Amino acid sequence: MENKKNYYAVIPAEVRYSKNLKANEKLMYGELTALANEKGYCYASNEYFAQLYQVSKSTVSRWVSNLERNKFLKIKMIYEKGTKNIKERRIYISTLLTKSAIPIDEKINTPIDEKRKVIYKYNNINNIKKNNVRNVKAPIFTEITEKAFPHFISLFPLNYRPKTKAQKNKWLECLDKIQRIDKYNLRDVYNVAKDLRDDQFWAKNFLSILKLRNTDKNGIKYIDRFMDDYRSKTKPIGYNKIKGIIEYYIYTSPATGQKELGAKTKGGELYEFNIKQTLQTNEFQELKKYVIDGNK
Repeated sequence: MENKKNYYAVIPAEVRYSKNLKANEKLMYGELTALANEKGYCYASNEYFAQLYQVSKSTVSRWVSNLERNKFLKIKMIYEKGTKNIKERRIYISTLLTKSAIPIDEKINTPIDEKRKVIYKYNNINNIKKNNVRNVKAPIFTEITEKAFPHFISLFPLNYRPKTKAQKNKWLECLDKIQRIDKYNLRDVYNVAKDLRDDQFWAKNFLSILKLRNTDKNGIKYIDRFMDDYRSKTKPIGYNKIKGIIEYYIYTSPATGQKELGAKTKGGELYEFNIKQTLQTNEFQELKKYVIDGNK
């Protein structure tokens, strides 16, 4: 078993409050940040984590897959030269978290100790100030969000568009959270918003992008409600052929390192092999592409 390193573990707000992660997955994320501190990535095996947390290797594999599926991790397989044999698995902390947490500078790669420490910046909480490391400023919003913004505001009458910088930032922040936290593709969200603005009822009741992250009387976010309706109209033929389907997702196969299609059903988890047994080849390919496109 690898020796435990005496580094700090960091669990940023997006991970701590994520509704898509289990408690142990959040704890494991913190452990990964500590182990990745020395080389910029973690190379510990599933067996190591299984012994650490007293669970099975398959459980660890599901935790890692879910963290990657929610874009908190990036996994890279290192193969033996000239073969398909996996030499090492490297787990990187996702750069998508740089809006709320400034990661360890890869050029420094020093442990967090009394002599050298790293600055972490969190949204809406007090900064944890550490000394002796350059503070790198991250952009407030992603390029995708900035480019999508003018298309969204064009859907609304002039008198309902943001007029001040503060109002503009609220709209941008809303789009950013829809993409980063709610995990929706902004192109799909734009199509949904356009349909709502063309609808006789919603044209009078959907007058701001901010409404998308509000909740209805049943406590359901409007963005979730609207996107479910949208996807039900555009789902591929094979989508509902899997009995008791709850959701589909893309995971990395521990054996091959390839992206594969998984499904959560009322009867339990299904992996790509199981799904292929139920669907025809063209139905499976269409479904996998649909799920991959939805995760971009």
